[in-house]
Amino acid sequence: MAAIAASSLLVPLSTWFYAVTQTVQEPYLDEVFHVRQAQHYCNGRFDIWDPKITTPPGLYLLSYLGSLVPGIGCSITALRALNVLGIVLLSLVVRRSYLQRATDRGQRHSGVFDHSSLDVALFPTLFFFSALYYTDIWSTLLVVLFYTQISSTNHNNSGRLVHHVTLVTLGLASLAFRQTNIFWVAIFPAAITTIRQLDRGHDAVRNSMYRGVAGFGDSWYSIMKTSYKMQVVYDPAIRYASFDVYLVTIGSTVACALGMLSQPKKLFNLLLVLAPYLTLLGVFTGFVLWNGSVVLGDKSNHTATLHLPQMLYIWPFITFFSWPLVYPYLLLTPVSIISWLPISVGTLESMQIFKRGNLLPRPWLVLAAIGIACVVIYANTIVHPFTLADNRHYVFYAFRLLLWPWWMRYAASPLYILCAWACIQTLGGGPAKALVRAGSGEGEGLFLPDSQHSAPVSFALIWMATSALQLVTAPLVEPRYFILPWIFWRIHLPLRLRPQGTTPIKPDESLPSPKVLWNEYDHRLWLETAWLLIVNAATGYIFLYWGFTWPQEPGKVQRFMW
Repeated sequence: MAAIAASSLLVPLSTWFYAVTQTVQEPYLDEVFHVRQAQHYCNGRFDIWDPKITTPPGLYLLSYLGSLVPGIGCSITALRALNVLGIVLLSLVVRRSYLQRATDRGQRHSGVFDHSSLDVALFPTLFFFSALYYTDIWSTLLVVLFYTQISSTNHNNSGRLVHHVTLVTLGLASLAFRQTNIFWVAIFPAAITTIRQLDRGHDAVRNSMYRGVAGFGDSWYSIMKTSYKMQVVYDPAIRYASFDVYLVTIGSTVACALGMLSQPKKLFNLLLVLAPYLTLLGVFTGFVLWNGSVVLGDKSNHTATLHLPQMLYIWPFITFFSWPLVYPYLLLTPVSIISWLPISVGTLESMQIFKRGNLLPRPWLVLAAIGIACVVIYANTIVHPFTLADNRHYVFYAFRLLLWPWWMRYAASPLYILCAWACIQTLGGGPAKALVRAGSGEGEGLFLPDSQHSAPVSFALIWMATSALQLVTAPLVEPRYFILPWIFWRIHLPLRLRPQGTTPIKPDESLPSPKVLWNEYDHRLWLETAWLLIVNAATGYIFLYWGFTWPQEPGKVQRFMW
């Protein structure tokens, strides 16, 4: 199945690479800087550096090593081909990550994992640059490889020197391609590891805490006290979590951390486990102090600033590319709003559709979130000069819609909140029974993932915090900045697998019906593949054949791109 997935990727990949190579034979846009710098390195001129380049020289060093292979060279075609290799490797690394986590959960290998890794490689803002010489693909590959290396080793053994050295080496390699990777190779894994180290209590205590928040036992105060004394983090699955549960999880984590401070031995063990991430943070801090900025060249146009609306833009971005995965929750929204109306819904209640825990947050919470979004939009909307100065990028047209008329930016706030809710619910595998066919328990075991495979609340909090650290410091809205947040969201989505040993929906049938197979395989992946291919084909065609010229640069073809 892995070979089939790889060959399936090679078909659109080779087609796209050939089309770009034949049509765009000269470096285009930022390729001008990247190709020129790589060719300096290939010629042994490591002392030359283009001041317009803002990222470290990892890609150029890799290109130099590739040029040492006989017959490769450093032509623009050879340089672009490096990204073809990178995206194939990315697909394989993502597949390895799936298999590792499946093994930890006791799941069988499934073709779903191969299919899902193929879809990750087809992600448009990655796939598009597989035929151009940009840093994004290898930067993403090294971050995911770093994360896979963490997952491949149980955290009880993570104090081993070899493991630490491997992590630091991979982390530094990723930073050599892009500085903002520091958030995903240091902050993100450090936070996840910390939660694991804090949560050392007994399962019986943890189960008692869950029942407490469900209304059958302990109060919130009791949960905080238990977390402090028993070293148990309250961290249920996202699919069962309301807004209150997120607050309890934060409080429980803080209580656990305070409890650990009184135990020097455990605190020392935690610092030992975090050593690779602290080392990377130390190296990065040293680089910033030495360089005077996060970026290398062109510092005036890439100054870090506070840009909170970035955490609003990310949700429709994810929803647009991943609607085949998110759509069940978007479809639930109209009936959810109906459930807020003061009408009799007794019959519908019996179908378990309109229970509050299965729908949107409470009305006051939605209104509060929209209000906060509007305040953020009013007080902190930043339009970088590059955004409205270059009509070759799709963001240019998105901002034209958002900025004129003035009220449009505020009218979009409900969309941001709706997309945010849908994306988080998808990350958790969805609320219990919310996606089961109304009035029927048939197929529930196949249609919904097992709760233990749903991402925990702490993961959602850490993922959102890490994404915020990366995005809100960037004044420029750039689709490529959202690649890593999307990648980590995407690879942690629960996939619908039929558990081993389960009975088919209709055991009297000799063969499962097409409907059963559709649900068992996770039909969303087929929809996702089709959608990603459509987006890639459309944007690729526009890039190649919808060229235009600027009056100030006659005869030079300008092309639309991400």
